[in-house]
Amino acid sequence: MGAFPSFFALLLFFLCAHADVDAYYQSTKFETGQAGKWPTQRFKSSRAIAPVLDFVQYGQACRDGLYTFIAPRGDSVSSAGPMILDQDGHLVWTEVRGQTYGMDMQTYKGENFVTFWTGDDTIVGHGQGSYYMLNSNYQPQYVFRGANGLRGDLHEFHITVNDTAVYTIYDKIPADLSSVGGPKKGWLWDGTFQEVDVETGELLFQWRASQHLPFDEAYRSREGHGNHASDPWDFFHINSIDKDEKGNFLISSRNYFSLTYIDGRTGKIIWKLGGKANMFKDLSDGAATNMSWQHHARWRDGGKSITLFDNSGRGEGAPIHPSRGLWIDVDQENMTAKVRGQYWNPTPISSQSQGSVQLLENGNVLVGYGFNAAWTEFNPDGEAVCEVHMGPKKFFDQGHVISYRAFKYPWVGKPTSNPDWVVLDKKGNTGYVSWNGATEVKTWILEGSNAAKPEHDTGPFVFLSAMPKTGFETTVSIPEGNIYKQLRVVGLDKLGNQLGASRFVEVEASNSTTDDSEDFPIIEDGNKSGHDSDKRMLRFIFFLVGFITCAGTCGFVIASNWAIRAYYFRRQNGSPARGNWWNNLRFGRVKSGDDDHDDDIEDLCSEMNELIAAHADEFELGDDDSQEDIEERRAEDGEMDEGNI
Repeated sequence: MGAFPSFFALLLFFLCAHADVDAYYQSTKFETGQAGKWPTQRFKSSRAIAPVLDFVQYGQACRDGLYTFIAPRGDSVSSAGPMILDQDGHLVWTEVRGQTYGMDMQTYKGENFVTFWTGDDTIVGHGQGSYYMLNSNYQPQYVFRGANGLRGDLHEFHITVNDTAVYTIYDKIPADLSSVGGPKKGWLWDGTFQEVDVETGELLFQWRASQHLPFDEAYRSREGHGNHASDPWDFFHINSIDKDEKGNFLISSRNYFSLTYIDGRTGKIIWKLGGKANMFKDLSDGAATNMSWQHHARWRDGGKSITLFDNSGRGEGAPIHPSRGLWIDVDQENMTAKVRGQYWNPTPISSQSQGSVQLLENGNVLVGYGFNAAWTEFNPDGEAVCEVHMGPKKFFDQGHVISYRAFKYPWVGKPTSNPDWVVLDKKGNTGYVSWNGATEVKTWILEGSNAAKPEHDTGPFVFLSAMPKTGFETTVSIPEGNIYKQLRVVGLDKLGNQLGASRFVEVEASNSTTDDSEDFPIIEDGNKSGHDSDKRMLRFIFFLVGFITCAGTCGFVIASNWAIRAYYFRRQNGSPARGNWWNNLRFGRVKSGDDDHDDDIEDLCSEMNELIAAHADEFELGDDDSQEDIEERRAEDGEMDEGNI
């Protein structure tokens, strides 16, 4: 094993290294657009581009260990695609796939899948493309494009209670529009949906709005559309589908301001909630049925209640009201509807399109604001407990940054790729490692070899140092005097089990002739008898010491930051009632007129961070070479009616 004192000294060489840019907190700089229309960061080990978030309201609900599923796109988003973030806003996984909608985690036959739509979204408020179901290895296991020669639309892809898939379709058909002042030989975008078998893609059910609903129930008139095949009228605008245990379907029509309940065998309409033909008695003075331009209707409580995102506006050409999350109790026997909960953002947000409502396992409600780059979590009483912005409030309603829906889930990602590992300066002492999609890595181990082609060897490889994984990319410090010309990193889980190893990177090694076996503990790959238990124990010790060292160092920095913020807040605002200043400081919302106050706090904290950085050697802290890379606004790549999605 080598000399124990040297081994013990190396065991203590654990560094708390961080390459990610941290999120903002109640930042005036962020919200006023000074950080850019889409604040982002780049990495040294990966081509991924990650958003930098602003936690407008921060509390325990933000630190729940769940992962956020979004799909950024918009005029200022240069790398559109599905994305997963951790509770701190750090990137976990992303792929550049172009315009992506409906990023979600859904369960099929007991297995969790990442699901989303990608395709052409420039077709006047809807699209044509494909639906993907990626397994926990991020590999496509099922892909759907539509049945009967029709192409799948962007608005909905949903796995039902009986493990079938339903999705929306916009189909161009001829229609008699004389009842609404149009031509007898007019044209429609028909609101259609299909149900298919996931395994075979076989069509199980298809429904068309034009065959069951009169055109005059639409709140959005023709507005000159429908006269020609090149310009059909989108009279219904279907945007969500859900199926209950009875086998019937609940669909949302944006342009009818209603939810329609459909017989899953005949397609006949059973009832309508909201709109001109509402069939329910509203026990909440209209608040349960006055939805408009709504999205994402879902059954709850086994068919006893419904949640939806009530946009309450569609942008230019219609009244603008604050959007809300809405939870409605529905009595289908007595035909009554009553509001169970309304979820209003503390600072009103009006989203002209898109949006989502999710019920979390802890009873909280997550509302995604679609066309506006924000999501807010509410407690069961409707109080906001965590508000996050992905783009500045100054540019809301302008289409710079959008995510069709936003969700939070527990997730385990096990990519089949290897970790990405780079050493930019072969003579330097710093490398960078990331592993797109890996959720279980807790510790990175740096190993060395002097083999000519170590990638073909099974070891032995020499342990050099270890550090806890931080964010998406971790900075790895190469020990001074390193004598190994080939280096790699190995990812370990919380128990010290090896999850994956990077390729080897060649560096310039020291000319030292020290015997390898006398200075460094050796960790061998493979399953050689008698070594497995020792190897697992070593890796567990590496992880444990690294975690404790990092926690202590980072705890000191965090505590110092809070102490300075607390001191400054009390100096500026006096000493209010016990506890109030601390809660306001940590959890208060951004208030108008606090620009100077926030800037002063940021200046103080920056000075403290610079002081710590200047004495990094004394604290044995790793270098933090990353900086926020603000993205330039990308050129628009196609006309798109975002206001009607």
